[in-house]
Amino acid sequence: MRALARVARTIVIGAAVLAVSTIPAQAGPLPTVPGAPSVQPPTASCFQFPYFGPKGHANFDFGRDIVRLLDERGVRVRGIAPIEAKPANRGVYMPIGWKRDHIDPCNGVYYPGGFALEDVQSGHEAAIHDIYLRPDGAHAQVSIDGQPQGERLVATYKLHEFAAGVPTPRPLEGGVGPRHWPFYVSAYLSRTVRDLTGLPLAEGDYLANLDAVVQYVP
Repeated sequence: MRALARVARTIVIGAAVLAVSTIPAQAGPLPTVPGAPSVQPPTASCFQFPYFGPKGHANFDFGRDIVRLLDERGVRVRGIAPIEAKPANRGVYMPIGWKRDHIDPCNGVYYPGGFALEDVQSGHEAAIHDIYLRPDGAHAQVSIDGQPQGERLVATYKLHEFAAGVPTPRPLEGGVGPRHWPFYVSAYLSRTVRDLTGLPLAEGDYLANLDAVVQYVP
């Protein structure tokens, strides 16, 4: 139990680092291909330190209305490694842990990879990759039809809706982490999806739930 308490405190401290970080990142060099890393080298003031635990996973499950809209339009979700798309447009699966992710005090919590939305009818594709979590939401590099758009705020969340759940014990999975972390459609995502596909996504609509567990035992 003492070990679990220490783990929980570690997670809370990491979440606090994210929550109190107020220095917005400058967008890094635009990647030439979806999935190209956009991480800048560490500096004296902006350094990288390991993610919360050695391994784990996160399920980013789209809301029912989002899945229905994607299916009706014929939009396919494709993963950008190491993130994988779930069957039937249900969302994406993210492997996490300090071998993959890191925390940057000047940029946020970084996750490599991403996912793309392929619109079969129009032939357009929007790719979201190299994701940073910051106090105001999820920022990512965006490419549309292969053309980099720079870093954008693609989803928002409310700190009070997940902060209390960060240290949730997950004994059957050998770790801790939040089961409920709601994400919402950002103004940029709403506008971009409407322009490309006509789907009626509105800013603030429920987008997905993030269910994440960091594992400390096999």
